Amino acid sequence: MPPQPPLRRPYSVQVFLTRCVANERQYLIFQRIARRDLGLPAFYQGVSGALEHGESFLQAAIREVLEETALTIKRPDDIGFSHDYPIKEQWRRHYGTGPEHVEERIFTAQIQADAEPLLSAEHSSWQWLSLIDALPLLGYGANAQCLRRVEQFWSGRPDNPGYAGSVE
Repeated sequence: MPPQPPLRRPYSVQVFLTRCVANERQYLIFQRIARRDLGLPAFYQGVSGALEHGESFLQAAIREVLEETALTIKRPDDIGFSHDYPIKEQWRRHYGTGPEHVEERIFTAQIQADAEPLLSAEHSSWQWLSLIDALPLLGYGANAQCLRRVEQFWSGRPDNPGYAGSVE
């Protein structure tokens, strides 16, 4: 009998790539291809994926961006927000019987304004959108909440368009 691959760890990352154009922050949003075998519809998201064995959340964020977009980021920001989502029955063979939830940590990285991703087989399209235009598309899971948290992260930084510093 061939050796069994190790089970997937119940940890993942979602990375929202951002750029500034005409003093406006935009987010790179991807449409994921439906995976009926996994009970997943087509939906919009940032770059996401599971941690591999021996990999940190930061390492996974960097790897997933490269794998899904062909873009290289050196040090994405961990925004200090994570959430859990339940493991669906269709995913059970990948996780085994133990874990009930996946912890997903959210990262962001600002990239060059003229950067364009190359799509992986996981996605059918991408688009740069403002927060207001992106939020209605992020209806699956906690994706809209995650992007709102990313926007909060950027809103207090000096490199954010329109930043006025703290007001006392």
